[in-house]
Amino acid sequence: MTQSQSSELVEAIQALRTWIESRQFKGYEPFDLLNSPYLSGAWTRKTLPAVFLIQTGKRFIGLRFRQFLKVPPSRNPKALGLCLSAYCDLARSGCGVSAEAVWLKNELIRLRSPHESDYCWGYDWDYLSLRGTRLPAFSPNSIASYFCATAMLEMSEVFGDLEAREIAESVAHFMASRLNRSFESRNAICFSYTPNDKTLIYNSSALVGVFLARAGRLRDNDAYLSLARKAMVFLKRGQLEAGGWYYGRLRRQHWIDGFHTSYNVCALLDYQQITGDRSFKDAMLLGHRYYKANFFTDDGAPKYFNNRTFPIDIHACSQAILHFTAFSSIDPQALELAWRTFHWTMRNMAAPDGAFYYQRHRYWTNRALYMRWGQAWMLRALAKLMSASTSPDSVRVAG
Repeated sequence: MTQSQSSELVEAIQALRTWIESRQFKGYEPFDLLNSPYLSGAWTRKTLPAVFLIQTGKRFIGLRFRQFLKVPPSRNPKALGLCLSAYCDLARSGCGVSAEAVWLKNELIRLRSPHESDYCWGYDWDYLSLRGTRLPAFSPNSIASYFCATAMLEMSEVFGDLEAREIAESVAHFMASRLNRSFESRNAICFSYTPNDKTLIYNSSALVGVFLARAGRLRDNDAYLSLARKAMVFLKRGQLEAGGWYYGRLRRQHWIDGFHTSYNVCALLDYQQITGDRSFKDAMLLGHRYYKANFFTDDGAPKYFNNRTFPIDIHACSQAILHFTAFSSIDPQALELAWRTFHWTMRNMAAPDGAFYYQRHRYWTNRALYMRWGQAWMLRALAKLMSASTSPDSVRVAG
């Protein structure tokens, strides 16, 4: 990391932290339109009206119309988890953020999913999809629980917080006992997205497997480690010949996007690093090569889908930075690619106030500033880039 790069990254992190913290971690989301008091009727929770309103809010309605509809800015548990992970990485880089980390941990405790004996989390808005997903506000799901629980484990490691470790262990029990086994054989398993469905989605199941591997190593729990390996087997079996994955197994889920592909590849890397099991190395490297070759334009813009450029999404930008920092220890080009994505994102997605725009389309830009989807993800990515670029291994690889 050059002095110029360091200065630009530090300034970007400080500006984004100011934006997030000045709003007390509250914000809007692409999927939050049903939080409007004008859209609280029973008819809006029926599948077709709900899907229409949610997708309209995601694609066409910006922040001003949300304010007109009185959609309240709110704290999303996953956004808090991502920010907590970011603060842990900032602490690793020497920043004094312990007070902020403790506040986020306590807020996550407050916002845990109700009516569950173990810790778990969901989103703070109702969501329905034609693809089958139905998520009432704050009902638990595997993705939100994974990122919040991972942040708790990181807090326990960085700050020595025993309560955070106990919470993370509780989440592992939730994953192993409350998520359905949408598919299960002697060697393979797919965990459901929520306790109330039997979806066959690759990335969410893989992330559950990664967390169970981490918890299994922490507690010498062979049952968790066995479940984790079976989740990796299911993931490997779903990999396409070219190296990517469909989002899910059902025919209506047969699209390939960048950040979910990266989730899968990084899950295989994390599993290998956690357990030392190299059985999935070839699948991991094939997926990594596919990701590099299919989700970036010539000038480094992260593509949303494998077969078209637009929209360019801030989540794809943040995940690209996270992906390449994760692979910097085994791919000599990876850290350079992370920096390339960082510079492209700063030139094309950064708002003047330090936040980041939602999406760039071919002829227009959606300048909505979403807290979880955009700002929390970018803070986590920038903090990870800082941590990776100042580590001994990254300096060796980059040099």
